[in-house]
Amino acid sequence: MLLLDLSPGVTFALLCLLQQAVPECRIVLWTRSLGEEIAQQAKEIGIAGILRRTAANEEFAGYLRKVAMGRAAFDSPTPEQFTEVQLTRRESQIVGLLAQGLKNKEIATCLGLTEGTVKSYLVNLFRKVGARDRFELTVLGLKNSYCGQATWDGHGSFVTEPEEARARPSLKSLVLVEPKRRAGYPEAIRNARGA
Repeated sequence: MLLLDLSPGVTFALLCLLQQAVPECRIVLWTRSLGEEIAQQAKEIGIAGILRRTAANEEFAGYLRKVAMGRAAFDSPTPEQFTEVQLTRRESQIVGLLAQGLKNKEIATCLGLTEGTVKSYLVNLFRKVGARDRFELTVLGLKNSYCGQATWDGHGSFVTEPEEARARPSLKSLVLVEPKRRAGYPEAIRNARGA
């Protein structure tokens, strides 16, 4: 069992690497707070437990015993309703770079795409997750990941890594805790109909 303090340096990419390197190890995340989206993503990749630092000693020991016996231990319940939207590798890269605040042109440069192709991906992502704009898509990306997973050499810098390593996709899906958003927003639907 590995009890891992969830700090900014711990990313889903790192957790996946740990799972692959030592598959028999049961990973438990220890954190102050964790959003429902990130907690659900952690469960999806096989994390054995998430424990809050505020848990009483007896409660903490009880959760660790559960994990040691092969059961999952999460001190926060799974959201009653959530939708999981699967992302392609490229969509994951774009969401990760968008969450870092990159503009379309910078994303295009990083991934070796045209700016038009990035815009096309973003339009498809807006539809896919029910986001109204890039800000909302960025927020969903941030709510579903720990920052720092995609990398870019920066403005005016040469890209020194091969394309595969420039923006490592970190998310296989986005967890939407408000599933009715998938159908879009009422005002957007009315505007589209011309009402």
